Amino acid sequence: MALSDSWLKSNNGKPREKVEVVTDRDGLSVRITPKGKIVFQYRYRFGGKAKRLDLGTYPLLSLKDARIQVHKYKAELDQGKDPMQLKLKGESDYLKQLTVKDICDLWFNTVAIHKVSYKDDYRAFELHVYPRIGRRICDDVSLQEWSQLLFDIAADAKTVSIKVLGNLRMIMRWGCIHGKLQHQPIQHLRAADLNVKKVKRSRYLSEQEIFWVVHASLRSNAISPKNKAIIIMLLFFGCRVSELRLAKKSDFDFQEMIWHVPPENHKMGDRTHKPIIRPIIPQIVPFLKYVFSLSPDSCEYAFPNLKGKAYTMLAKSFQTTIPVYVNENVRKRFGVQIQHWTTHDLRRTMRTHISELAPPHICEIMLGHGLPAVWGTYDLHEYLDDQAQAYEKWFFKLCAILDNYERFDIKGCISSDSSNPLSLSQASTALIP
Repeated sequence: MALSDSWLKSNNGKPREKVEVVTDRDGLSVRITPKGKIVFQYRYRFGGKAKRLDLGTYPLLSLKDARIQVHKYKAELDQGKDPMQLKLKGESDYLKQLTVKDICDLWFNTVAIHKVSYKDDYRAFELHVYPRIGRRICDDVSLQEWSQLLFDIAADAKTVSIKVLGNLRMIMRWGCIHGKLQHQPIQHLRAADLNVKKVKRSRYLSEQEIFWVVHASLRSNAISPKNKAIIIMLLFFGCRVSELRLAKKSDFDFQEMIWHVPPENHKMGDRTHKPIIRPIIPQIVPFLKYVFSLSPDSCEYAFPNLKGKAYTMLAKSFQTTIPVYVNENVRKRFGVQIQHWTTHDLRRTMRTHISELAPPHICEIMLGHGLPAVWGTYDLHEYLDDQAQAYEKWFFKLCAILDNYERFDIKGCISSDSSNPLSLSQASTALIP
Protein backbone atom coordinates (compact mmCIF):
# COMPACT_ATOMS: atom_id res chain seq x y z
CA MET A 1 0.00 0.00 0.00
CA ALA A 2 1.10 3.62 -0.47
CA LEU A 3 2.14 5.35 2.72
CA SER A 4 0.31 8.43 3.97
CA ASP A 5 0.97 11.03 6.65
CA SER A 6 -2.13 10.01 8.59
CA TRP A 7 -1.07 6.35 8.65
CA LEU A 8 2.46 7.22 9.78
CA LYS A 9 1.11 9.49 12.52
CA SER A 10 -1.29 6.85 13.85
CA ASN A 11 1.38 4.11 13.90
CA ASN A 12 4.28 6.14 15.26
CA GLY A 13 5.17 4.96 18.76
CA LYS A 14 2.54 2.24 18.69
CA PRO A 15 3.95 -1.05 20.14
CA ARG A 16 3.68 -4.28 18.15
CA GLU A 17 4.82 -7.87 18.52
CA LYS A 18 7.52 -7.90 15.84
CA VAL A 19 9.31 -5.81 13.26
CA GLU A 20 7.06 -4.82 10.36
CA VAL A 21 7.99 -3.50 6.91
CA VAL A 22 5.50 -1.48 4.86
CA THR A 23 6.34 -0.51 1.28
CA ASP A 24 5.51 2.75 -0.45
CA ARG A 25 6.78 3.15 -4.02
CA ASP A 26 10.02 3.47 -6.02
CA GLY A 27 11.84 1.32 -3.44
CA LEU A 28 10.79 3.42 -0.45
CA SER A 29 9.54 1.56 2.62
CA VAL A 30 9.29 1.97 6.37
CA ARG A 31 10.62 -0.39 9.00
CA ILE A 32 8.64 -0.34 12.27
CA THR A 33 10.28 -1.74 15.42
CA PRO A 34 8.34 -3.50 18.21
CA LYS A 35 8.43 -0.20 20.16
CA GLY A 36 6.82 1.63 17.25
CA LYS A 37 9.87 3.48 15.92
CA ILE A 38 9.45 4.21 12.19
CA VAL A 39 12.55 4.29 9.96
CA PHE A 40 12.41 5.23 6.26
CA GLN A 41 14.47 2.91 4.04
CA TYR A 42 15.42 2.79 0.38
CA ARG A 43 15.65 -0.73 -1.10
CA TYR A 44 17.57 -1.20 -4.35
CA ARG A 45 19.93 -3.52 -6.19
CA PHE A 46 23.52 -2.66 -7.06
CA GLY A 47 26.10 -4.97 -8.58
CA GLY A 48 23.60 -7.82 -8.51
CA LYS A 49 23.08 -7.52 -4.74
CA ALA A 50 20.03 -6.33 -2.82
CA LYS A 51 20.78 -3.36 -0.55
CA ARG A 52 18.87 -1.37 2.03
CA LEU A 53 19.71 2.23 2.96
CA ASP A 54 18.35 3.97 6.06
CA LEU A 55 17.15 7.48 5.19
CA GLY A 56 15.94 8.80 8.55
CA THR A 57 13.42 8.45 11.34
CA TYR A 58 9.82 9.66 11.32
CA PRO A 59 8.73 12.34 12.23
CA LEU A 60 12.19 14.00 12.07
CA LEU A 61 12.14 13.05 8.39
CA SER A 62 8.77 13.62 6.72
CA LEU A 63 7.23 11.36 4.08
CA LYS A 64 7.62 14.11 1.50
CA ASP A 65 11.34 14.55 2.22
CA ALA A 66 11.90 10.78 2.24
CA ARG A 67 10.38 10.53 -1.25
CA ILE A 68 12.60 13.41 -2.42
CA GLN A 69 15.68 11.56 -1.13
CA VAL A 70 14.65 8.37 -2.92
CA HIS A 71 14.17 10.31 -6.16
CA LYS A 72 17.68 11.74 -5.78
CA TYR A 73 19.25 8.34 -5.04
CA LYS A 74 17.41 6.70 -7.98
CA ALA A 75 18.96 9.29 -10.30
CA GLU A 76 22.43 8.50 -8.91
CA LEU A 77 21.73 4.76 -9.25
CA ASP A 78 20.85 5.24 -12.92
CA GLN A 79 24.31 6.77 -13.40
CA GLY A 80 25.98 3.67 -11.96
CA LYS A 81 26.62 5.10 -8.48
CA ASP A 82 25.90 3.24 -5.26
CA PRO A 83 23.54 5.36 -3.08
CA MET A 84 24.93 3.80 0.11
CA GLN A 85 28.48 4.84 -0.76
CA LEU A 86 27.29 8.32 -1.64
CA LYS A 87 25.58 8.64 1.74
CA LEU A 88 28.66 7.36 3.57
CA LYS A 89 30.85 9.79 1.65
CA GLY A 90 28.51 12.65 2.51
CA GLU A 91 28.63 11.77 6.21
CA SER A 92 32.42 11.46 6.08
CA ASP A 93 32.76 14.79 4.27
CA TYR A 94 30.52 16.45 6.84
CA LEU A 95 32.64 15.16 9.70
CA LYS A 96 35.72 16.54 7.93
CA GLN A 97 34.22 20.02 7.61
CA LEU A 98 36.16 22.70 9.44
CA THR A 99 34.76 24.64 12.35
CA VAL A 100 34.95 28.42 12.39
CA LYS A 101 37.96 28.24 14.71
CA ASP A 102 39.64 25.57 12.55
CA ILE A 103 39.49 27.57 9.32
CA CYS A 104 40.35 30.89 11.01
CA ASP A 105 43.35 29.42 12.84
CA LEU A 106 44.53 27.80 9.62
CA TRP A 107 44.38 31.12 7.77
CA PHE A 108 46.02 33.11 10.56
CA ASN A 109 48.86 30.60 10.94
CA THR A 110 49.61 30.26 7.23
CA VAL A 111 48.48 33.32 5.29
CA ALA A 112 48.42 36.06 7.93
CA ILE A 113 51.30 34.94 10.14
CA HIS A 114 53.62 37.65 8.80
CA LYS A 115 51.12 40.52 8.94
CA VAL A 116 52.16 43.33 11.26
CA SER A 117 48.64 43.30 12.73
CA TYR A 118 48.61 39.50 13.18
CA LYS A 119 48.51 39.45 16.99
CA ASP A 120 45.86 42.16 17.28
CA ASP A 121 43.66 40.62 14.57
CA TYR A 122 43.89 37.15 16.10
CA ARG A 123 43.15 38.53 19.56
CA ALA A 124 39.96 40.11 18.19
CA PHE A 125 38.81 36.67 17.00
CA GLU A 126 39.66 35.12 20.37
CA LEU A 127 37.57 37.73 22.16
CA HIS A 128 34.62 38.24 19.82
CA VAL A 129 34.26 35.30 17.39
CA TYR A 130 35.44 32.05 18.96
CA PRO A 131 33.36 32.24 22.17
CA ARG A 132 30.17 32.66 20.11
CA ILE A 133 30.55 30.37 17.10
CA GLY A 134 34.09 29.01 17.19
CA ARG A 135 32.93 25.39 17.49
CA ARG A 136 30.28 25.63 14.75
CA ILE A 137 30.96 24.13 11.32
CA CYS A 138 31.81 27.18 9.24
CA ASP A 139 29.70 26.22 6.21
CA ASP A 140 26.66 25.83 8.50
CA VAL A 141 26.77 29.40 9.82
CA SER A 142 24.22 31.51 7.97
CA LEU A 143 24.57 35.07 6.72
CA GLN A 144 22.06 36.17 9.36
CA GLU A 145 24.16 34.63 12.13
CA TRP A 146 27.34 36.27 10.85
CA SER A 147 25.53 39.61 10.54
CA GLN A 148 24.19 39.41 14.09
CA LEU A 149 27.65 38.59 15.42
CA LEU A 150 29.17 41.58 13.61
CA PHE A 151 26.33 43.87 14.72
CA ASP A 152 27.01 42.87 18.33
CA ILE A 153 30.74 43.57 17.94
CA ALA A 154 30.03 46.93 16.29
CA ALA A 155 27.82 47.96 19.21
CA ASP A 156 30.87 47.97 21.50
CA ALA A 157 33.80 48.37 19.12
CA LYS A 158 33.09 49.72 15.64
CA THR A 159 36.68 49.66 14.46
CA VAL A 160 37.12 46.07 15.61
CA SER A 161 33.96 44.99 13.74
CA ILE A 162 35.36 46.43 10.50
CA LYS A 163 38.64 44.55 10.98
CA VAL A 164 36.87 41.29 11.85
CA LEU A 165 34.61 41.60 8.81
CA GLY A 166 37.56 42.26 6.51
CA ASN A 167 39.49 39.28 7.83
CA LEU A 168 36.44 36.99 7.68
CA ARG A 169 35.91 37.84 4.03
CA MET A 170 39.54 37.01 3.26
CA ILE A 171 39.35 33.79 5.29
CA MET A 172 36.25 32.56 3.48
CA ARG A 173 37.54 33.48 0.05
CA TRP A 174 40.81 31.66 0.79
CA GLY A 175 38.92 28.67 2.19
CA CYS A 176 36.77 28.33 -0.94
CA ILE A 177 39.73 28.70 -3.29
CA HIS A 178 41.58 25.91 -1.48
CA GLY A 179 38.55 23.61 -1.23
CA LYS A 180 38.22 23.89 2.54
CA LEU A 181 34.88 25.73 2.45
CA GLN A 182 31.88 25.55 0.15
CA HIS A 183 30.27 28.92 0.80
CA GLN A 184 31.11 32.60 1.29
CA PRO A 185 27.96 33.95 2.95
CA ILE A 186 29.52 37.32 3.85
CA GLN A 187 31.22 37.90 0.50
CA HIS A 188 29.08 40.96 -0.28
CA LEU A 189 28.68 42.19 3.30
CA ARG A 190 30.12 45.67 3.80
CA ALA A 191 30.85 47.86 6.80
CA ALA A 192 28.00 50.12 5.68
CA ASP A 193 25.59 47.19 6.13
CA LEU A 194 26.54 47.19 9.81
CA ASN A 195 25.80 50.93 10.05
CA VAL A 196 29.50 51.46 10.62
CA LYS A 197 31.34 54.18 8.76
CA LYS A 198 35.06 54.68 8.68
CA VAL A 199 35.81 58.17 9.88
CA LYS A 200 38.86 59.58 8.15
CA ARG A 201 40.97 61.45 10.66
CA SER A 202 42.23 64.87 9.67
CA ARG A 203 44.10 65.78 12.86
CA TYR A 204 47.64 67.05 12.50
CA LEU A 205 49.78 69.32 14.65
CA SER A 206 50.34 72.95 13.72
CA GLU A 207 53.81 74.45 14.05
CA GLN A 208 52.93 75.85 17.46
CA GLU A 209 51.54 72.49 18.60
CA ILE A 210 54.72 70.75 17.40
CA PHE A 211 56.72 73.15 19.60
CA TRP A 212 54.48 72.51 22.61
CA VAL A 213 54.32 68.72 22.19
CA VAL A 214 58.06 68.20 21.71
CA HIS A 215 59.24 70.51 24.48
CA ALA A 216 56.53 69.34 26.90
CA SER A 217 57.33 65.69 26.26
CA LEU A 218 61.07 66.21 26.75
CA ARG A 219 60.39 67.71 30.18
CA SER A 220 57.86 65.14 31.34
CA ASN A 221 58.99 62.71 34.04
CA ALA A 222 56.02 60.49 33.18
CA ILE A 223 57.41 59.73 29.71
CA SER A 224 60.36 57.37 29.37
CA PRO A 225 63.43 58.31 27.31
CA LYS A 226 62.58 55.82 24.57
CA ASN A 227 59.05 57.22 24.24
CA LYS A 228 60.41 60.75 23.99
CA ALA A 229 62.66 59.52 21.21
CA ILE A 230 59.73 57.85 19.45
CA ILE A 231 57.83 61.14 19.35
CA ILE A 232 60.81 62.73 17.59
CA MET A 233 61.16 59.76 15.22
CA LEU A 234 57.47 59.81 14.26
CA LEU A 235 57.63 63.52 13.58
CA PHE A 236 60.85 63.37 11.60
CA PHE A 237 60.53 60.18 9.55
CA GLY A 238 56.72 60.07 9.29
CA CYS A 239 56.94 56.32 9.82
CA ARG A 240 54.28 54.03 11.21
CA VAL A 241 54.34 53.31 14.93
CA SER A 242 54.67 49.57 14.26
CA GLU A 243 57.80 50.19 12.20
CA LEU A 244 59.47 51.65 15.28
CA ARG A 245 58.14 49.00 17.67
CA LEU A 246 59.61 46.24 15.50
CA ALA A 247 62.77 48.08 14.44
CA LYS A 248 66.13 46.56 15.32
CA LYS A 249 69.39 48.44 15.65
CA SER A 250 70.77 46.37 12.77
CA ASP A 251 68.07 47.84 10.50
CA PHE A 252 69.91 51.18 10.65
CA ASP A 253 72.98 51.08 8.42
CA PHE A 254 75.25 54.04 9.19
CA GLN A 255 77.70 52.96 6.48
CA GLU A 256 75.19 53.03 3.63
CA MET A 257 73.12 55.64 5.50
CA ILE A 258 69.80 53.86 5.10
CA TRP A 259 67.06 52.60 7.39
CA HIS A 260 65.89 49.21 6.14
CA VAL A 261 62.31 48.31 7.17
CA PRO A 262 61.78 44.58 6.38
CA PRO A 263 58.49 43.53 4.70
CA GLU A 264 57.31 41.81 7.88
CA ASN A 265 57.70 45.08 9.81
CA HIS A 266 55.46 47.34 7.75
CA LYS A 267 51.79 47.38 6.83
CA MET A 268 52.16 46.81 3.09
CA GLY A 269 54.88 44.18 3.39
CA ASP A 270 52.59 41.15 3.18
CA ARG A 271 51.25 42.53 -0.11
CA THR A 272 54.40 43.91 -1.75
CA HIS A 273 57.00 41.59 -0.14
CA LYS A 274 59.38 44.54 -0.40
CA PRO A 275 61.20 46.50 2.30
CA ILE A 276 60.87 50.22 2.86
CA ILE A 277 64.21 51.95 2.30
CA ARG A 278 64.60 55.35 3.93
CA PRO A 279 67.75 57.46 3.76
CA ILE A 280 69.48 58.53 6.97
CA ILE A 281 70.73 62.08 6.67
CA PRO A 282 73.94 63.05 8.56
CA GLN A 283 72.08 65.55 10.74
CA ILE A 284 69.97 62.84 12.42
CA VAL A 285 72.82 60.38 13.06
CA PRO A 286 73.90 61.74 16.50
CA PHE A 287 70.31 61.59 17.70
CA LEU A 288 69.88 57.98 16.52
CA LYS A 289 73.16 56.84 18.04
CA TYR A 290 72.31 58.46 21.34
CA VAL A 291 68.90 56.75 21.39
CA PHE A 292 70.52 53.37 20.67
CA SER A 293 72.94 53.95 23.54
CA LEU A 294 70.02 54.03 25.97
CA SER A 295 69.97 50.21 25.82
CA PRO A 296 72.94 47.80 25.93
CA ASP A 297 74.49 46.41 22.75
CA SER A 298 73.02 43.01 23.63
CA CYS A 299 69.53 44.44 23.09
CA GLU A 300 68.59 44.00 19.43
CA TYR A 301 65.59 46.33 19.42
CA ALA A 302 66.12 49.99 18.61
CA PHE A 303 63.31 51.22 20.88
CA PRO A 304 62.96 48.53 23.55
CA ASN A 305 60.81 48.28 26.62
CA LEU A 306 62.64 47.68 29.91
CA LYS A 307 60.92 45.15 32.17
CA GLY A 308 62.93 44.62 35.31
CA LYS A 309 66.40 43.90 33.96
CA ALA A 310 65.24 42.55 30.60
CA TYR A 311 64.82 44.53 27.39
CA THR A 312 61.87 43.48 25.24
CA MET A 313 59.93 44.73 22.24
CA LEU A 314 58.03 47.92 22.94
CA ALA A 315 54.42 47.26 23.98
CA LYS A 316 51.55 48.74 21.99
CA SER A 317 49.93 50.31 25.04
CA PHE A 318 52.27 53.29 24.83
CA GLN A 319 50.32 54.57 21.80
CA THR A 320 47.35 55.51 23.95
CA THR A 321 49.23 56.70 27.03
CA ILE A 322 51.83 59.00 25.43
CA PRO A 323 49.40 61.67 24.11
CA VAL A 324 47.63 61.80 27.48
CA TYR A 325 50.85 62.46 29.40
CA VAL A 326 52.12 64.94 26.82
CA ASN A 327 48.89 66.95 26.72
CA GLU A 328 48.82 67.12 30.50
CA ASN A 329 52.38 68.45 30.48
CA VAL A 330 51.48 70.97 27.75
CA ARG A 331 48.66 72.23 29.98
CA LYS A 332 50.91 72.52 33.03
CA ARG A 333 53.87 74.11 31.24
CA PHE A 334 52.18 76.34 28.66
CA GLY A 335 48.74 76.81 30.19
CA VAL A 336 46.86 75.61 27.09
CA GLN A 337 44.61 72.64 26.38
CA ILE A 338 45.31 71.32 22.89
CA GLN A 339 42.98 69.11 20.88
CA HIS A 340 43.40 65.36 21.34
CA TRP A 341 45.89 63.70 19.01
CA THR A 342 47.23 60.19 18.49
CA THR A 343 50.69 58.89 17.75
CA HIS A 344 49.54 58.12 14.19
CA ASP A 345 48.58 61.79 13.81
CA LEU A 346 52.30 62.62 14.06
CA ARG A 347 52.75 60.74 10.77
CA ARG A 348 50.01 62.88 9.22
CA THR A 349 51.68 65.96 10.71
CA MET A 350 54.96 65.17 8.99
CA ARG A 351 53.23 64.49 5.64
CA THR A 352 51.29 67.74 5.80
CA HIS A 353 54.29 69.92 6.61
CA ILE A 354 56.60 68.42 3.97
CA SER A 355 54.08 69.03 1.19
CA GLU A 356 55.73 72.36 0.44
CA LEU A 357 59.22 70.83 0.57
CA ALA A 358 59.02 67.96 -1.94
CA PRO A 359 56.91 66.68 -4.87
CA PRO A 360 53.87 64.58 -3.89
CA HIS A 361 55.33 61.28 -5.13
CA ILE A 362 58.47 61.78 -3.01
CA CYS A 363 56.34 62.58 0.04
CA GLU A 364 54.35 59.37 -0.47
CA ILE A 365 57.48 57.25 -0.84
CA MET A 366 58.85 58.76 2.39
CA LEU A 367 55.70 57.51 4.15
CA GLY A 368 56.21 54.02 2.76
CA HIS A 369 53.28 54.30 0.35
CA GLY A 370 53.41 52.84 -3.14
CA LEU A 371 53.11 54.98 -6.24
CA PRO A 372 49.63 54.91 -7.81
CA ALA A 373 48.39 52.49 -10.51
CA VAL A 374 50.58 52.05 -13.60
CA TRP A 375 53.17 54.46 -12.23
CA GLY A 376 53.83 52.15 -9.30
CA THR A 377 53.94 49.10 -11.58
CA TYR A 378 56.73 50.37 -13.81
CA ASP A 379 58.56 52.89 -11.62
CA LEU A 380 60.44 50.89 -8.97
CA HIS A 381 63.07 53.54 -8.26
CA GLU A 382 63.64 54.25 -4.55
CA TYR A 383 64.38 57.98 -5.02
CA LEU A 384 66.84 57.90 -2.11
CA ASP A 385 68.58 61.14 -3.10
CA ASP A 386 65.26 62.95 -3.49
CA GLN A 387 64.08 61.57 -0.16
CA ALA A 388 67.31 62.65 1.52
CA GLN A 389 66.93 66.19 0.18
CA ALA A 390 63.35 66.33 1.47
CA TYR A 391 64.37 64.95 4.87
CA GLU A 392 67.12 67.54 5.10
CA LYS A 393 64.69 70.37 4.36
CA TRP A 394 62.24 68.93 6.89
CA PHE A 395 65.03 68.60 9.46
CA PHE A 396 65.88 72.27 9.25
CA LYS A 397 62.22 73.28 9.25
CA LEU A 398 61.67 71.21 12.40
CA CYS A 399 64.72 72.82 13.99
CA ALA A 400 63.35 76.26 13.14
CA ILE A 401 60.02 75.36 14.73
CA LEU A 402 61.60 73.95 17.89
CA ASP A 403 63.99 76.91 18.21
CA ASN A 404 61.28 79.55 17.78
CA TYR A 405 60.86 80.31 21.48
CA GLU A 406 60.00 83.96 20.89
CA ARG A 407 56.92 83.00 18.87
CA PHE A 408 55.77 79.76 20.48
CA ASP A 409 56.93 79.86 24.11
CA ILE A 410 53.90 81.87 25.15
CA LYS A 411 54.79 81.84 28.85
CA GLY A 412 58.56 82.21 28.47
CA CYS A 413 59.12 79.16 30.63
CA ILE A 414 61.61 77.02 28.72
CA SER A 415 63.89 79.14 26.56
CA SER A 416 66.46 79.59 29.28
CA ASP A 417 67.17 75.86 29.72
CA SER A 418 66.28 74.54 26.30
CA SER A 419 68.18 73.32 23.29
CA ASN A 420 67.09 71.59 20.12
CA PRO A 421 66.84 67.78 20.49
CA LEU A 422 67.66 67.38 16.80
CA SER A 423 70.86 69.40 17.02
CA LEU A 424 74.14 67.90 15.85
CA SER A 425 75.52 68.64 19.31
CA GLN A 426 75.73 65.49 21.41
CA ALA A 427 75.08 67.61 24.48
CA SER A 428 71.64 68.54 23.23
CA THR A 429 70.53 64.92 23.05
CA ALA A 430 71.00 64.79 26.79
CA LEU A 431 67.63 66.55 26.91
CA ILE A 432 66.33 62.98 26.84
CA PRO A 433 67.32 62.01 30.40
